[in-house]
Amino acid sequence: MRALFTLVMGLSLALTSYSQEIVGDWIGTVNFQGKKINFAFHITEENTAITTTMDIPSQGLMAGKAGTTTFNNDTLVATFPDFNIVYKASFKDDSFTGDIIQNNFPVTLNLERGVITLNRPQQPKAPFNYTAKELVVKNKEDDIEIAGTLTLPNGIENPPVAIIISGSGPQNRDGDMFGHQLYYVLADYLTTQGIAVFRYDERGVGASTGTFNTAGIAEFTRDATAALDYLKKRSYLKESKFGYIGHSIGGIIAPQIAATNDDVNFTVMLAGPGVDGDQLMLSQKAALERLLNVPEAQIKQGLEIVGLAYEIIVNAPENHKDLKNEVNAALLNKLGSNVPAQQVESITNQITTPEIVSLLRTKPSTYLNKIKTPILAMNGKKDFQVPYEENLEAIKQAFAAGNNENTRTVAFDDLNHLFQESTTGALSEYSEIEQTMAPKALALIAKWIKKETLR
Repeated sequence: MRALFTLVMGLSLALTSYSQEIVGDWIGTVNFQGKKINFAFHITEENTAITTTMDIPSQGLMAGKAGTTTFNNDTLVATFPDFNIVYKASFKDDSFTGDIIQNNFPVTLNLERGVITLNRPQQPKAPFNYTAKELVVKNKEDDIEIAGTLTLPNGIENPPVAIIISGSGPQNRDGDMFGHQLYYVLADYLTTQGIAVFRYDERGVGASTGTFNTAGIAEFTRDATAALDYLKKRSYLKESKFGYIGHSIGGIIAPQIAATNDDVNFTVMLAGPGVDGDQLMLSQKAALERLLNVPEAQIKQGLEIVGLAYEIIVNAPENHKDLKNEVNAALLNKLGSNVPAQQVESITNQITTPEIVSLLRTKPSTYLNKIKTPILAMNGKKDFQVPYEENLEAIKQAFAAGNNENTRTVAFDDLNHLFQESTTGALSEYSEIEQTMAPKALALIAKWIKKETLR
């Protein structure tokens, strides 16, 4: 979920002096609390303007853009205000020597020319035995365009069509996260198995228009619905059956649509929540902190503080204009002088985005029990972002309450939130694991969709 992923920012450099010297690819490593975190910067120049992207694979950041940077007197200063981070480094002998500074705490980060090379054996490679179409879907209600790729199996008329709805945070059609392209790998596999797949850039990402930061689940639902409406009108899919594959927060959106839209023939929930949003966020916080060996007393104290903020958000009126100030004031009052006001404000900003507010207010039981078409819910037992036991049990109860006999729930022993075969399930493993998605998970999705659409 987005609250647990490092938020991404980009970097644009103001051209000052000798900028051509710093153009290129740069890599460095931070040693923090006994762990090594790799960074990569990609600096380019076009028409006297310099832009930079930054990758931190272990934190899920790929090609992030934003902010301001200066390069004066051989000194590079890059500021990241959303994280209270500054990177300051001296340029000499074709290398950077400097520090990443967060909340006034510096950590050494030196950069040398190079690129981070990751082994990804499942990455799709040409030639492909299917056809790819680049499509642009109009969301008329919001007046935006959603761009994506439809992959069609060759030689199959009216194949079943799966629309992938991505997880939280701004995601492109390929699902670039932690050095993997999860949705590209999934789409490639399913299409080779005879299933057409549409994957798309979320609003404000890649080739799609609109703004991501002002959108929540309602807006993302309209985008996904627009994609379904568009595909159903394609002549080459006029007899096809359509469904959604929703990952993480997409596992909220997909069944919500299926509960009310008769055009949805099947649904796959990948690590989709079954408990209410505020409970989910609290349980994932506790689970991840236990994985990091945080003392129980500290976990309990943190849950009480964050729980107070979540309670305000859940109970506030819809479109409450003063919500952010109310949450911030409550946290300041609760924390007192123990936490700097600037840090409290940063926490407030993270949990009061439209996406997170809408997530906190979700109640999956209210739509899961209304679904009458086939639905598959898959979770991994090593998933600490959507802990499988409580969520899968809640999903089962909702299915039973709706008397839907066309349901299936599966818990894989060793799979994490990205459905990789993992040792601990920790976020730090995501980029370290070479596998993008476990073959057994891919095979089950394909087999189940084909079985349900051939009835």
